[in-house]
Formats: sequence, structure tokens, C-alpha cells
Amino acid sequence: MKNEFKVNKEKMMSWAKEFYLHGTANIILFILWCFVGLCGLCQVVLYSIYGGDWINWYIAIIFLLLSVYKLFFERFVVISRRYKLYSKTYGVTEWIRTVEFADEEIIITDHSSVSKHKYENIKKIKEKNDVVMIFINNNMAIRIYKNAFVEGSWEECKEMLKAKTTL
Repeated sequence: MKNEFKVNKEKMMSWAKEFYLHGTANIILFILWCFVGLCGLCQVVLYSIYGGDWINWYIAIIFLLLSVYKLFFERFVVISRRYKLYSKTYGVTEWIRTVEFADEEIIITDHSSVSKHKYENIKKIKEKNDVVMIFINNNMAIRIYKNAFVEGSWEECKEMLKAKTTL
């Protein structure tokens, strides 16, 4: 079975919105950054009412701005940098990503780069609308699209993955 789709900047930027709070660590970090932002906001309110030194204002504003960046903008900045790195490495602005489900392993071809992953390394599979995320070791994920199969279908692939893994 083979899944193929075109990768460009718009596609990669859309990835920043998907599966944002996946995993316990990401949820804990989200809660902690919300707490930091709330602390910064409370400090700003308190210092505006009761007054404060410049260092107090500085710390409060840093807390607030850092939490806003981490909660809302960081993932887009990271994806944008990753896209620039890939497009510079490949020498093109868009390329085809092929995910082939072979007998022994999953083969991912990104333009001229090839990586292989064993089926026994699959930890979890998540489906959301047309997107399927196959999570493997080290919290890495393989993204495929249900409607992008050029050989086989998602249902056939799902059955094969169930047979080859313990999910």
C-alpha cells in the first residue's frame, strides 16, 4: 500500500493546528504555560493598582509575553523553520511525500530523503477527519491522509497495521 501527497508551506502550516495537545507531556506543558501567563497577568493587574518597581513590571511582562508566545505562536514558528530547512535541503518549494507500507517496514520518501521504520515500533494510531497519525518510538509521528492512497485504501492499511502490531 502506498500513500502519496504534496508537501508545501501551506500544508505544513496546517499541521501546526492538528494534534496540538497530544500526549500527557504536552497537556502538562500547556497547563504550566497557562499558569505562567495567568501569573504574569495577575502581576500586571496588581502593579497597575498598587504600583511596582521597573523590575516587577519587567518580570510580569516577560511572563505574559513568553506564555502567549509558547501557547499560540511557537508551533507555527517551528513549522515555518522546518519548512525552510526542508525546502533549502531539497532545493524545491514543494515535494511529494510517499509513505509505503511494505511487508517488513514503513518506507517514507520525502523528495530525495528516505527513512524506514519497523512495524513493531508503532505505539499508537490516531484518526482525525481525513488525517491519520501513526505514532512510533521517541514520540515521532508519521502523517498520512485517508484519501491520498495511490495503492490500496485506508481500510486495507488499517487491517494490515492491526495484523502487524499489537494495537
